[in-house]
Amino acid sequence: MRGMSARAVREPGGVLLIASGMRDEDLASQLAVLYPEVISLTVLASPEQVRIVTLADELWVYGPLGLRGFLALIRRISWRHFEIVYQPMPHALPWLRFFIWPCPPWCMHAFRC
Repeated sequence: MRGMSARAVREPGGVLLIASGMRDEDLASQLAVLYPEVISLTVLASPEQVRIVTLADELWVYGPLGLRGFLALIRRISWRHFEIVYQPMPHALPWLRFFIWPCPPWCMHAFRC
């Protein structure tokens, strides 16, 4: 986890983009669309995608977590109370939204729900 930009991270609130499973060029283009439009953007990316995520207020890296790490990730997403979650590739982490409580609006496949 690290801040990426000079903008303040809005907590609670903001937008979460789950980048896991996205192609590099798709991720870069979606960041270019989302970043200027939202107040606070957090990206959950794989270790391989870190170099692509240049437009974000906060970057969370999703890798082999183990049980404790997985529970910590779920807890962090839940406690953050995001306004909306975008997951364009739902097959990458298909079960994640069922573990988040309270669950924010969860948009699959598209960036406009």
